[in-house]
Amino acid sequence: MKRSYNYHEIKKQLESQKSHLCKRLTDVKLTENERNEIKRMIDNYEYILNLVEMNHFERGISH
Repeated sequence: MKRSYNYHEIKKQLESQKSHLCKRLTDVKLTENERNEIKRMIDNYEYILNLVEMNHFERGISH
């Protein structure tokens, strides 16, 4: 099965974006709402990273 994306590039990009969000959480000037929104975004990146990994290793695909 030919892949239409580069797993390592995508994973690196997603991890970089997640890391950037984690660094933003250290800003003491954030409001509670902003902090919660960033936490939700981090959770979303973790979920997407799990999906990318499952897709790469063809887990979760029923044959």
